[in-house]
Amino acid sequence: MNQFYNPVAVSFGATSAQAFADLLKKRYPDIKRVLLLTRGAGVDKSDCLQPVMNMLSTKETNLVEVTLNNPNVADILKLKQEIEPFDYELIVAIGGGSVMDAAKVLSALQSKTYQTVDEVRAAITSERYREEPSYTPWVGIPTTSGTGSEVTCWATVWDEEYDSKYSVSDERLYASATLILPELTVTMPLRLSVATALDALCHATEAYWSVHTNAITRVYSLQAIERIRRTLPLLNEEPENLVWREQLSLASLLAGLAFSNTRTTACHSISYPLTMLYGIDHGIAASLTLASVMRHNFAALIEPDKLMQAFGAANVDEVDQFIQSIYNLYGVSSRLGQYGATVEGIRHLVSLSYTKGRMDNNPVEILPEELERILVSLL
Repeated sequence: MNQFYNPVAVSFGATSAQAFADLLKKRYPDIKRVLLLTRGAGVDKSDCLQPVMNMLSTKETNLVEVTLNNPNVADILKLKQEIEPFDYELIVAIGGGSVMDAAKVLSALQSKTYQTVDEVRAAITSERYREEPSYTPWVGIPTTSGTGSEVTCWATVWDEEYDSKYSVSDERLYASATLILPELTVTMPLRLSVATALDALCHATEAYWSVHTNAITRVYSLQAIERIRRTLPLLNEEPENLVWREQLSLASLLAGLAFSNTRTTACHSISYPLTMLYGIDHGIAASLTLASVMRHNFAALIEPDKLMQAFGAANVDEVDQFIQSIYNLYGVSSRLGQYGATVEGIRHLVSLSYTKGRMDNNPVEILPEELERILVSLL
């Protein structure tokens, strides 16, 4: 089925900042109260953001710094309680995936009051938020180039107490608009730049082979993969090179558009417990099994030659070599043992790797014993 849908109005580059601010003014002329979520570190004072901040200065704005990595149910409760008295009508999220995920969750849960973590957990897992007649609109301004959260309609919420990862998902949670400013990604630590680029690489690749892949998604996927493959090795030489940052930001956007219609598959499903149990950066965790899952899926791929061409590879072994070369270049370990995983812990890891909507979105079933072999080989 070749149908594609994404309602997010996209503006790209600093020269689009004023037009983006004008768009918000036109779409929300009567809004008085804005919740401004930022990653902190004074990002809201960046020169390239001034047209947007000038527009917001005419509103009653509550600025909240969201210095979270992988927000969990307790973080969401704390945020909810912190902003409870402020009846916001629009959310502006400036930050990485965690900030934008927080924006989506606060949009979905705004109308209800919660006193405990259990209440937040129940609201999310029961999907009661879907009963709301409408959500608070939000707009995203990413400061990383990898999550694609600015063009997807779901958010990730973690729950360490239960070793679980939840999604808050609804088509009404797409951002109204997004402004992509590569300038904001220049200040990212190099390791975060690499991890987010690898995340985008996985988004694009998994969208290419997803059960729900389509012809339009695959075009976005191939464009994203090729840009990351060409640009990511260069970033080590000159991390502040804006041309390369632009390419990675564009690749992240394209990958986000691709998987906004397909969701991710086995690599991401396996990555969640890797991050939760061993603290492996999300993008790195997803990429650790990319070549293995590609090998497993290969016979089911549509036009596999095009995927190999995007990777600049003749076969899956060369894709694996490319990923390993990125790890080596940036000092990232590819061995699970280096992160604390053990042979004894692999079965528990396997038991947590079958996320509904992700593992069953893979084109070829991966049995637990097959996954165990893959993970043991990575020790």
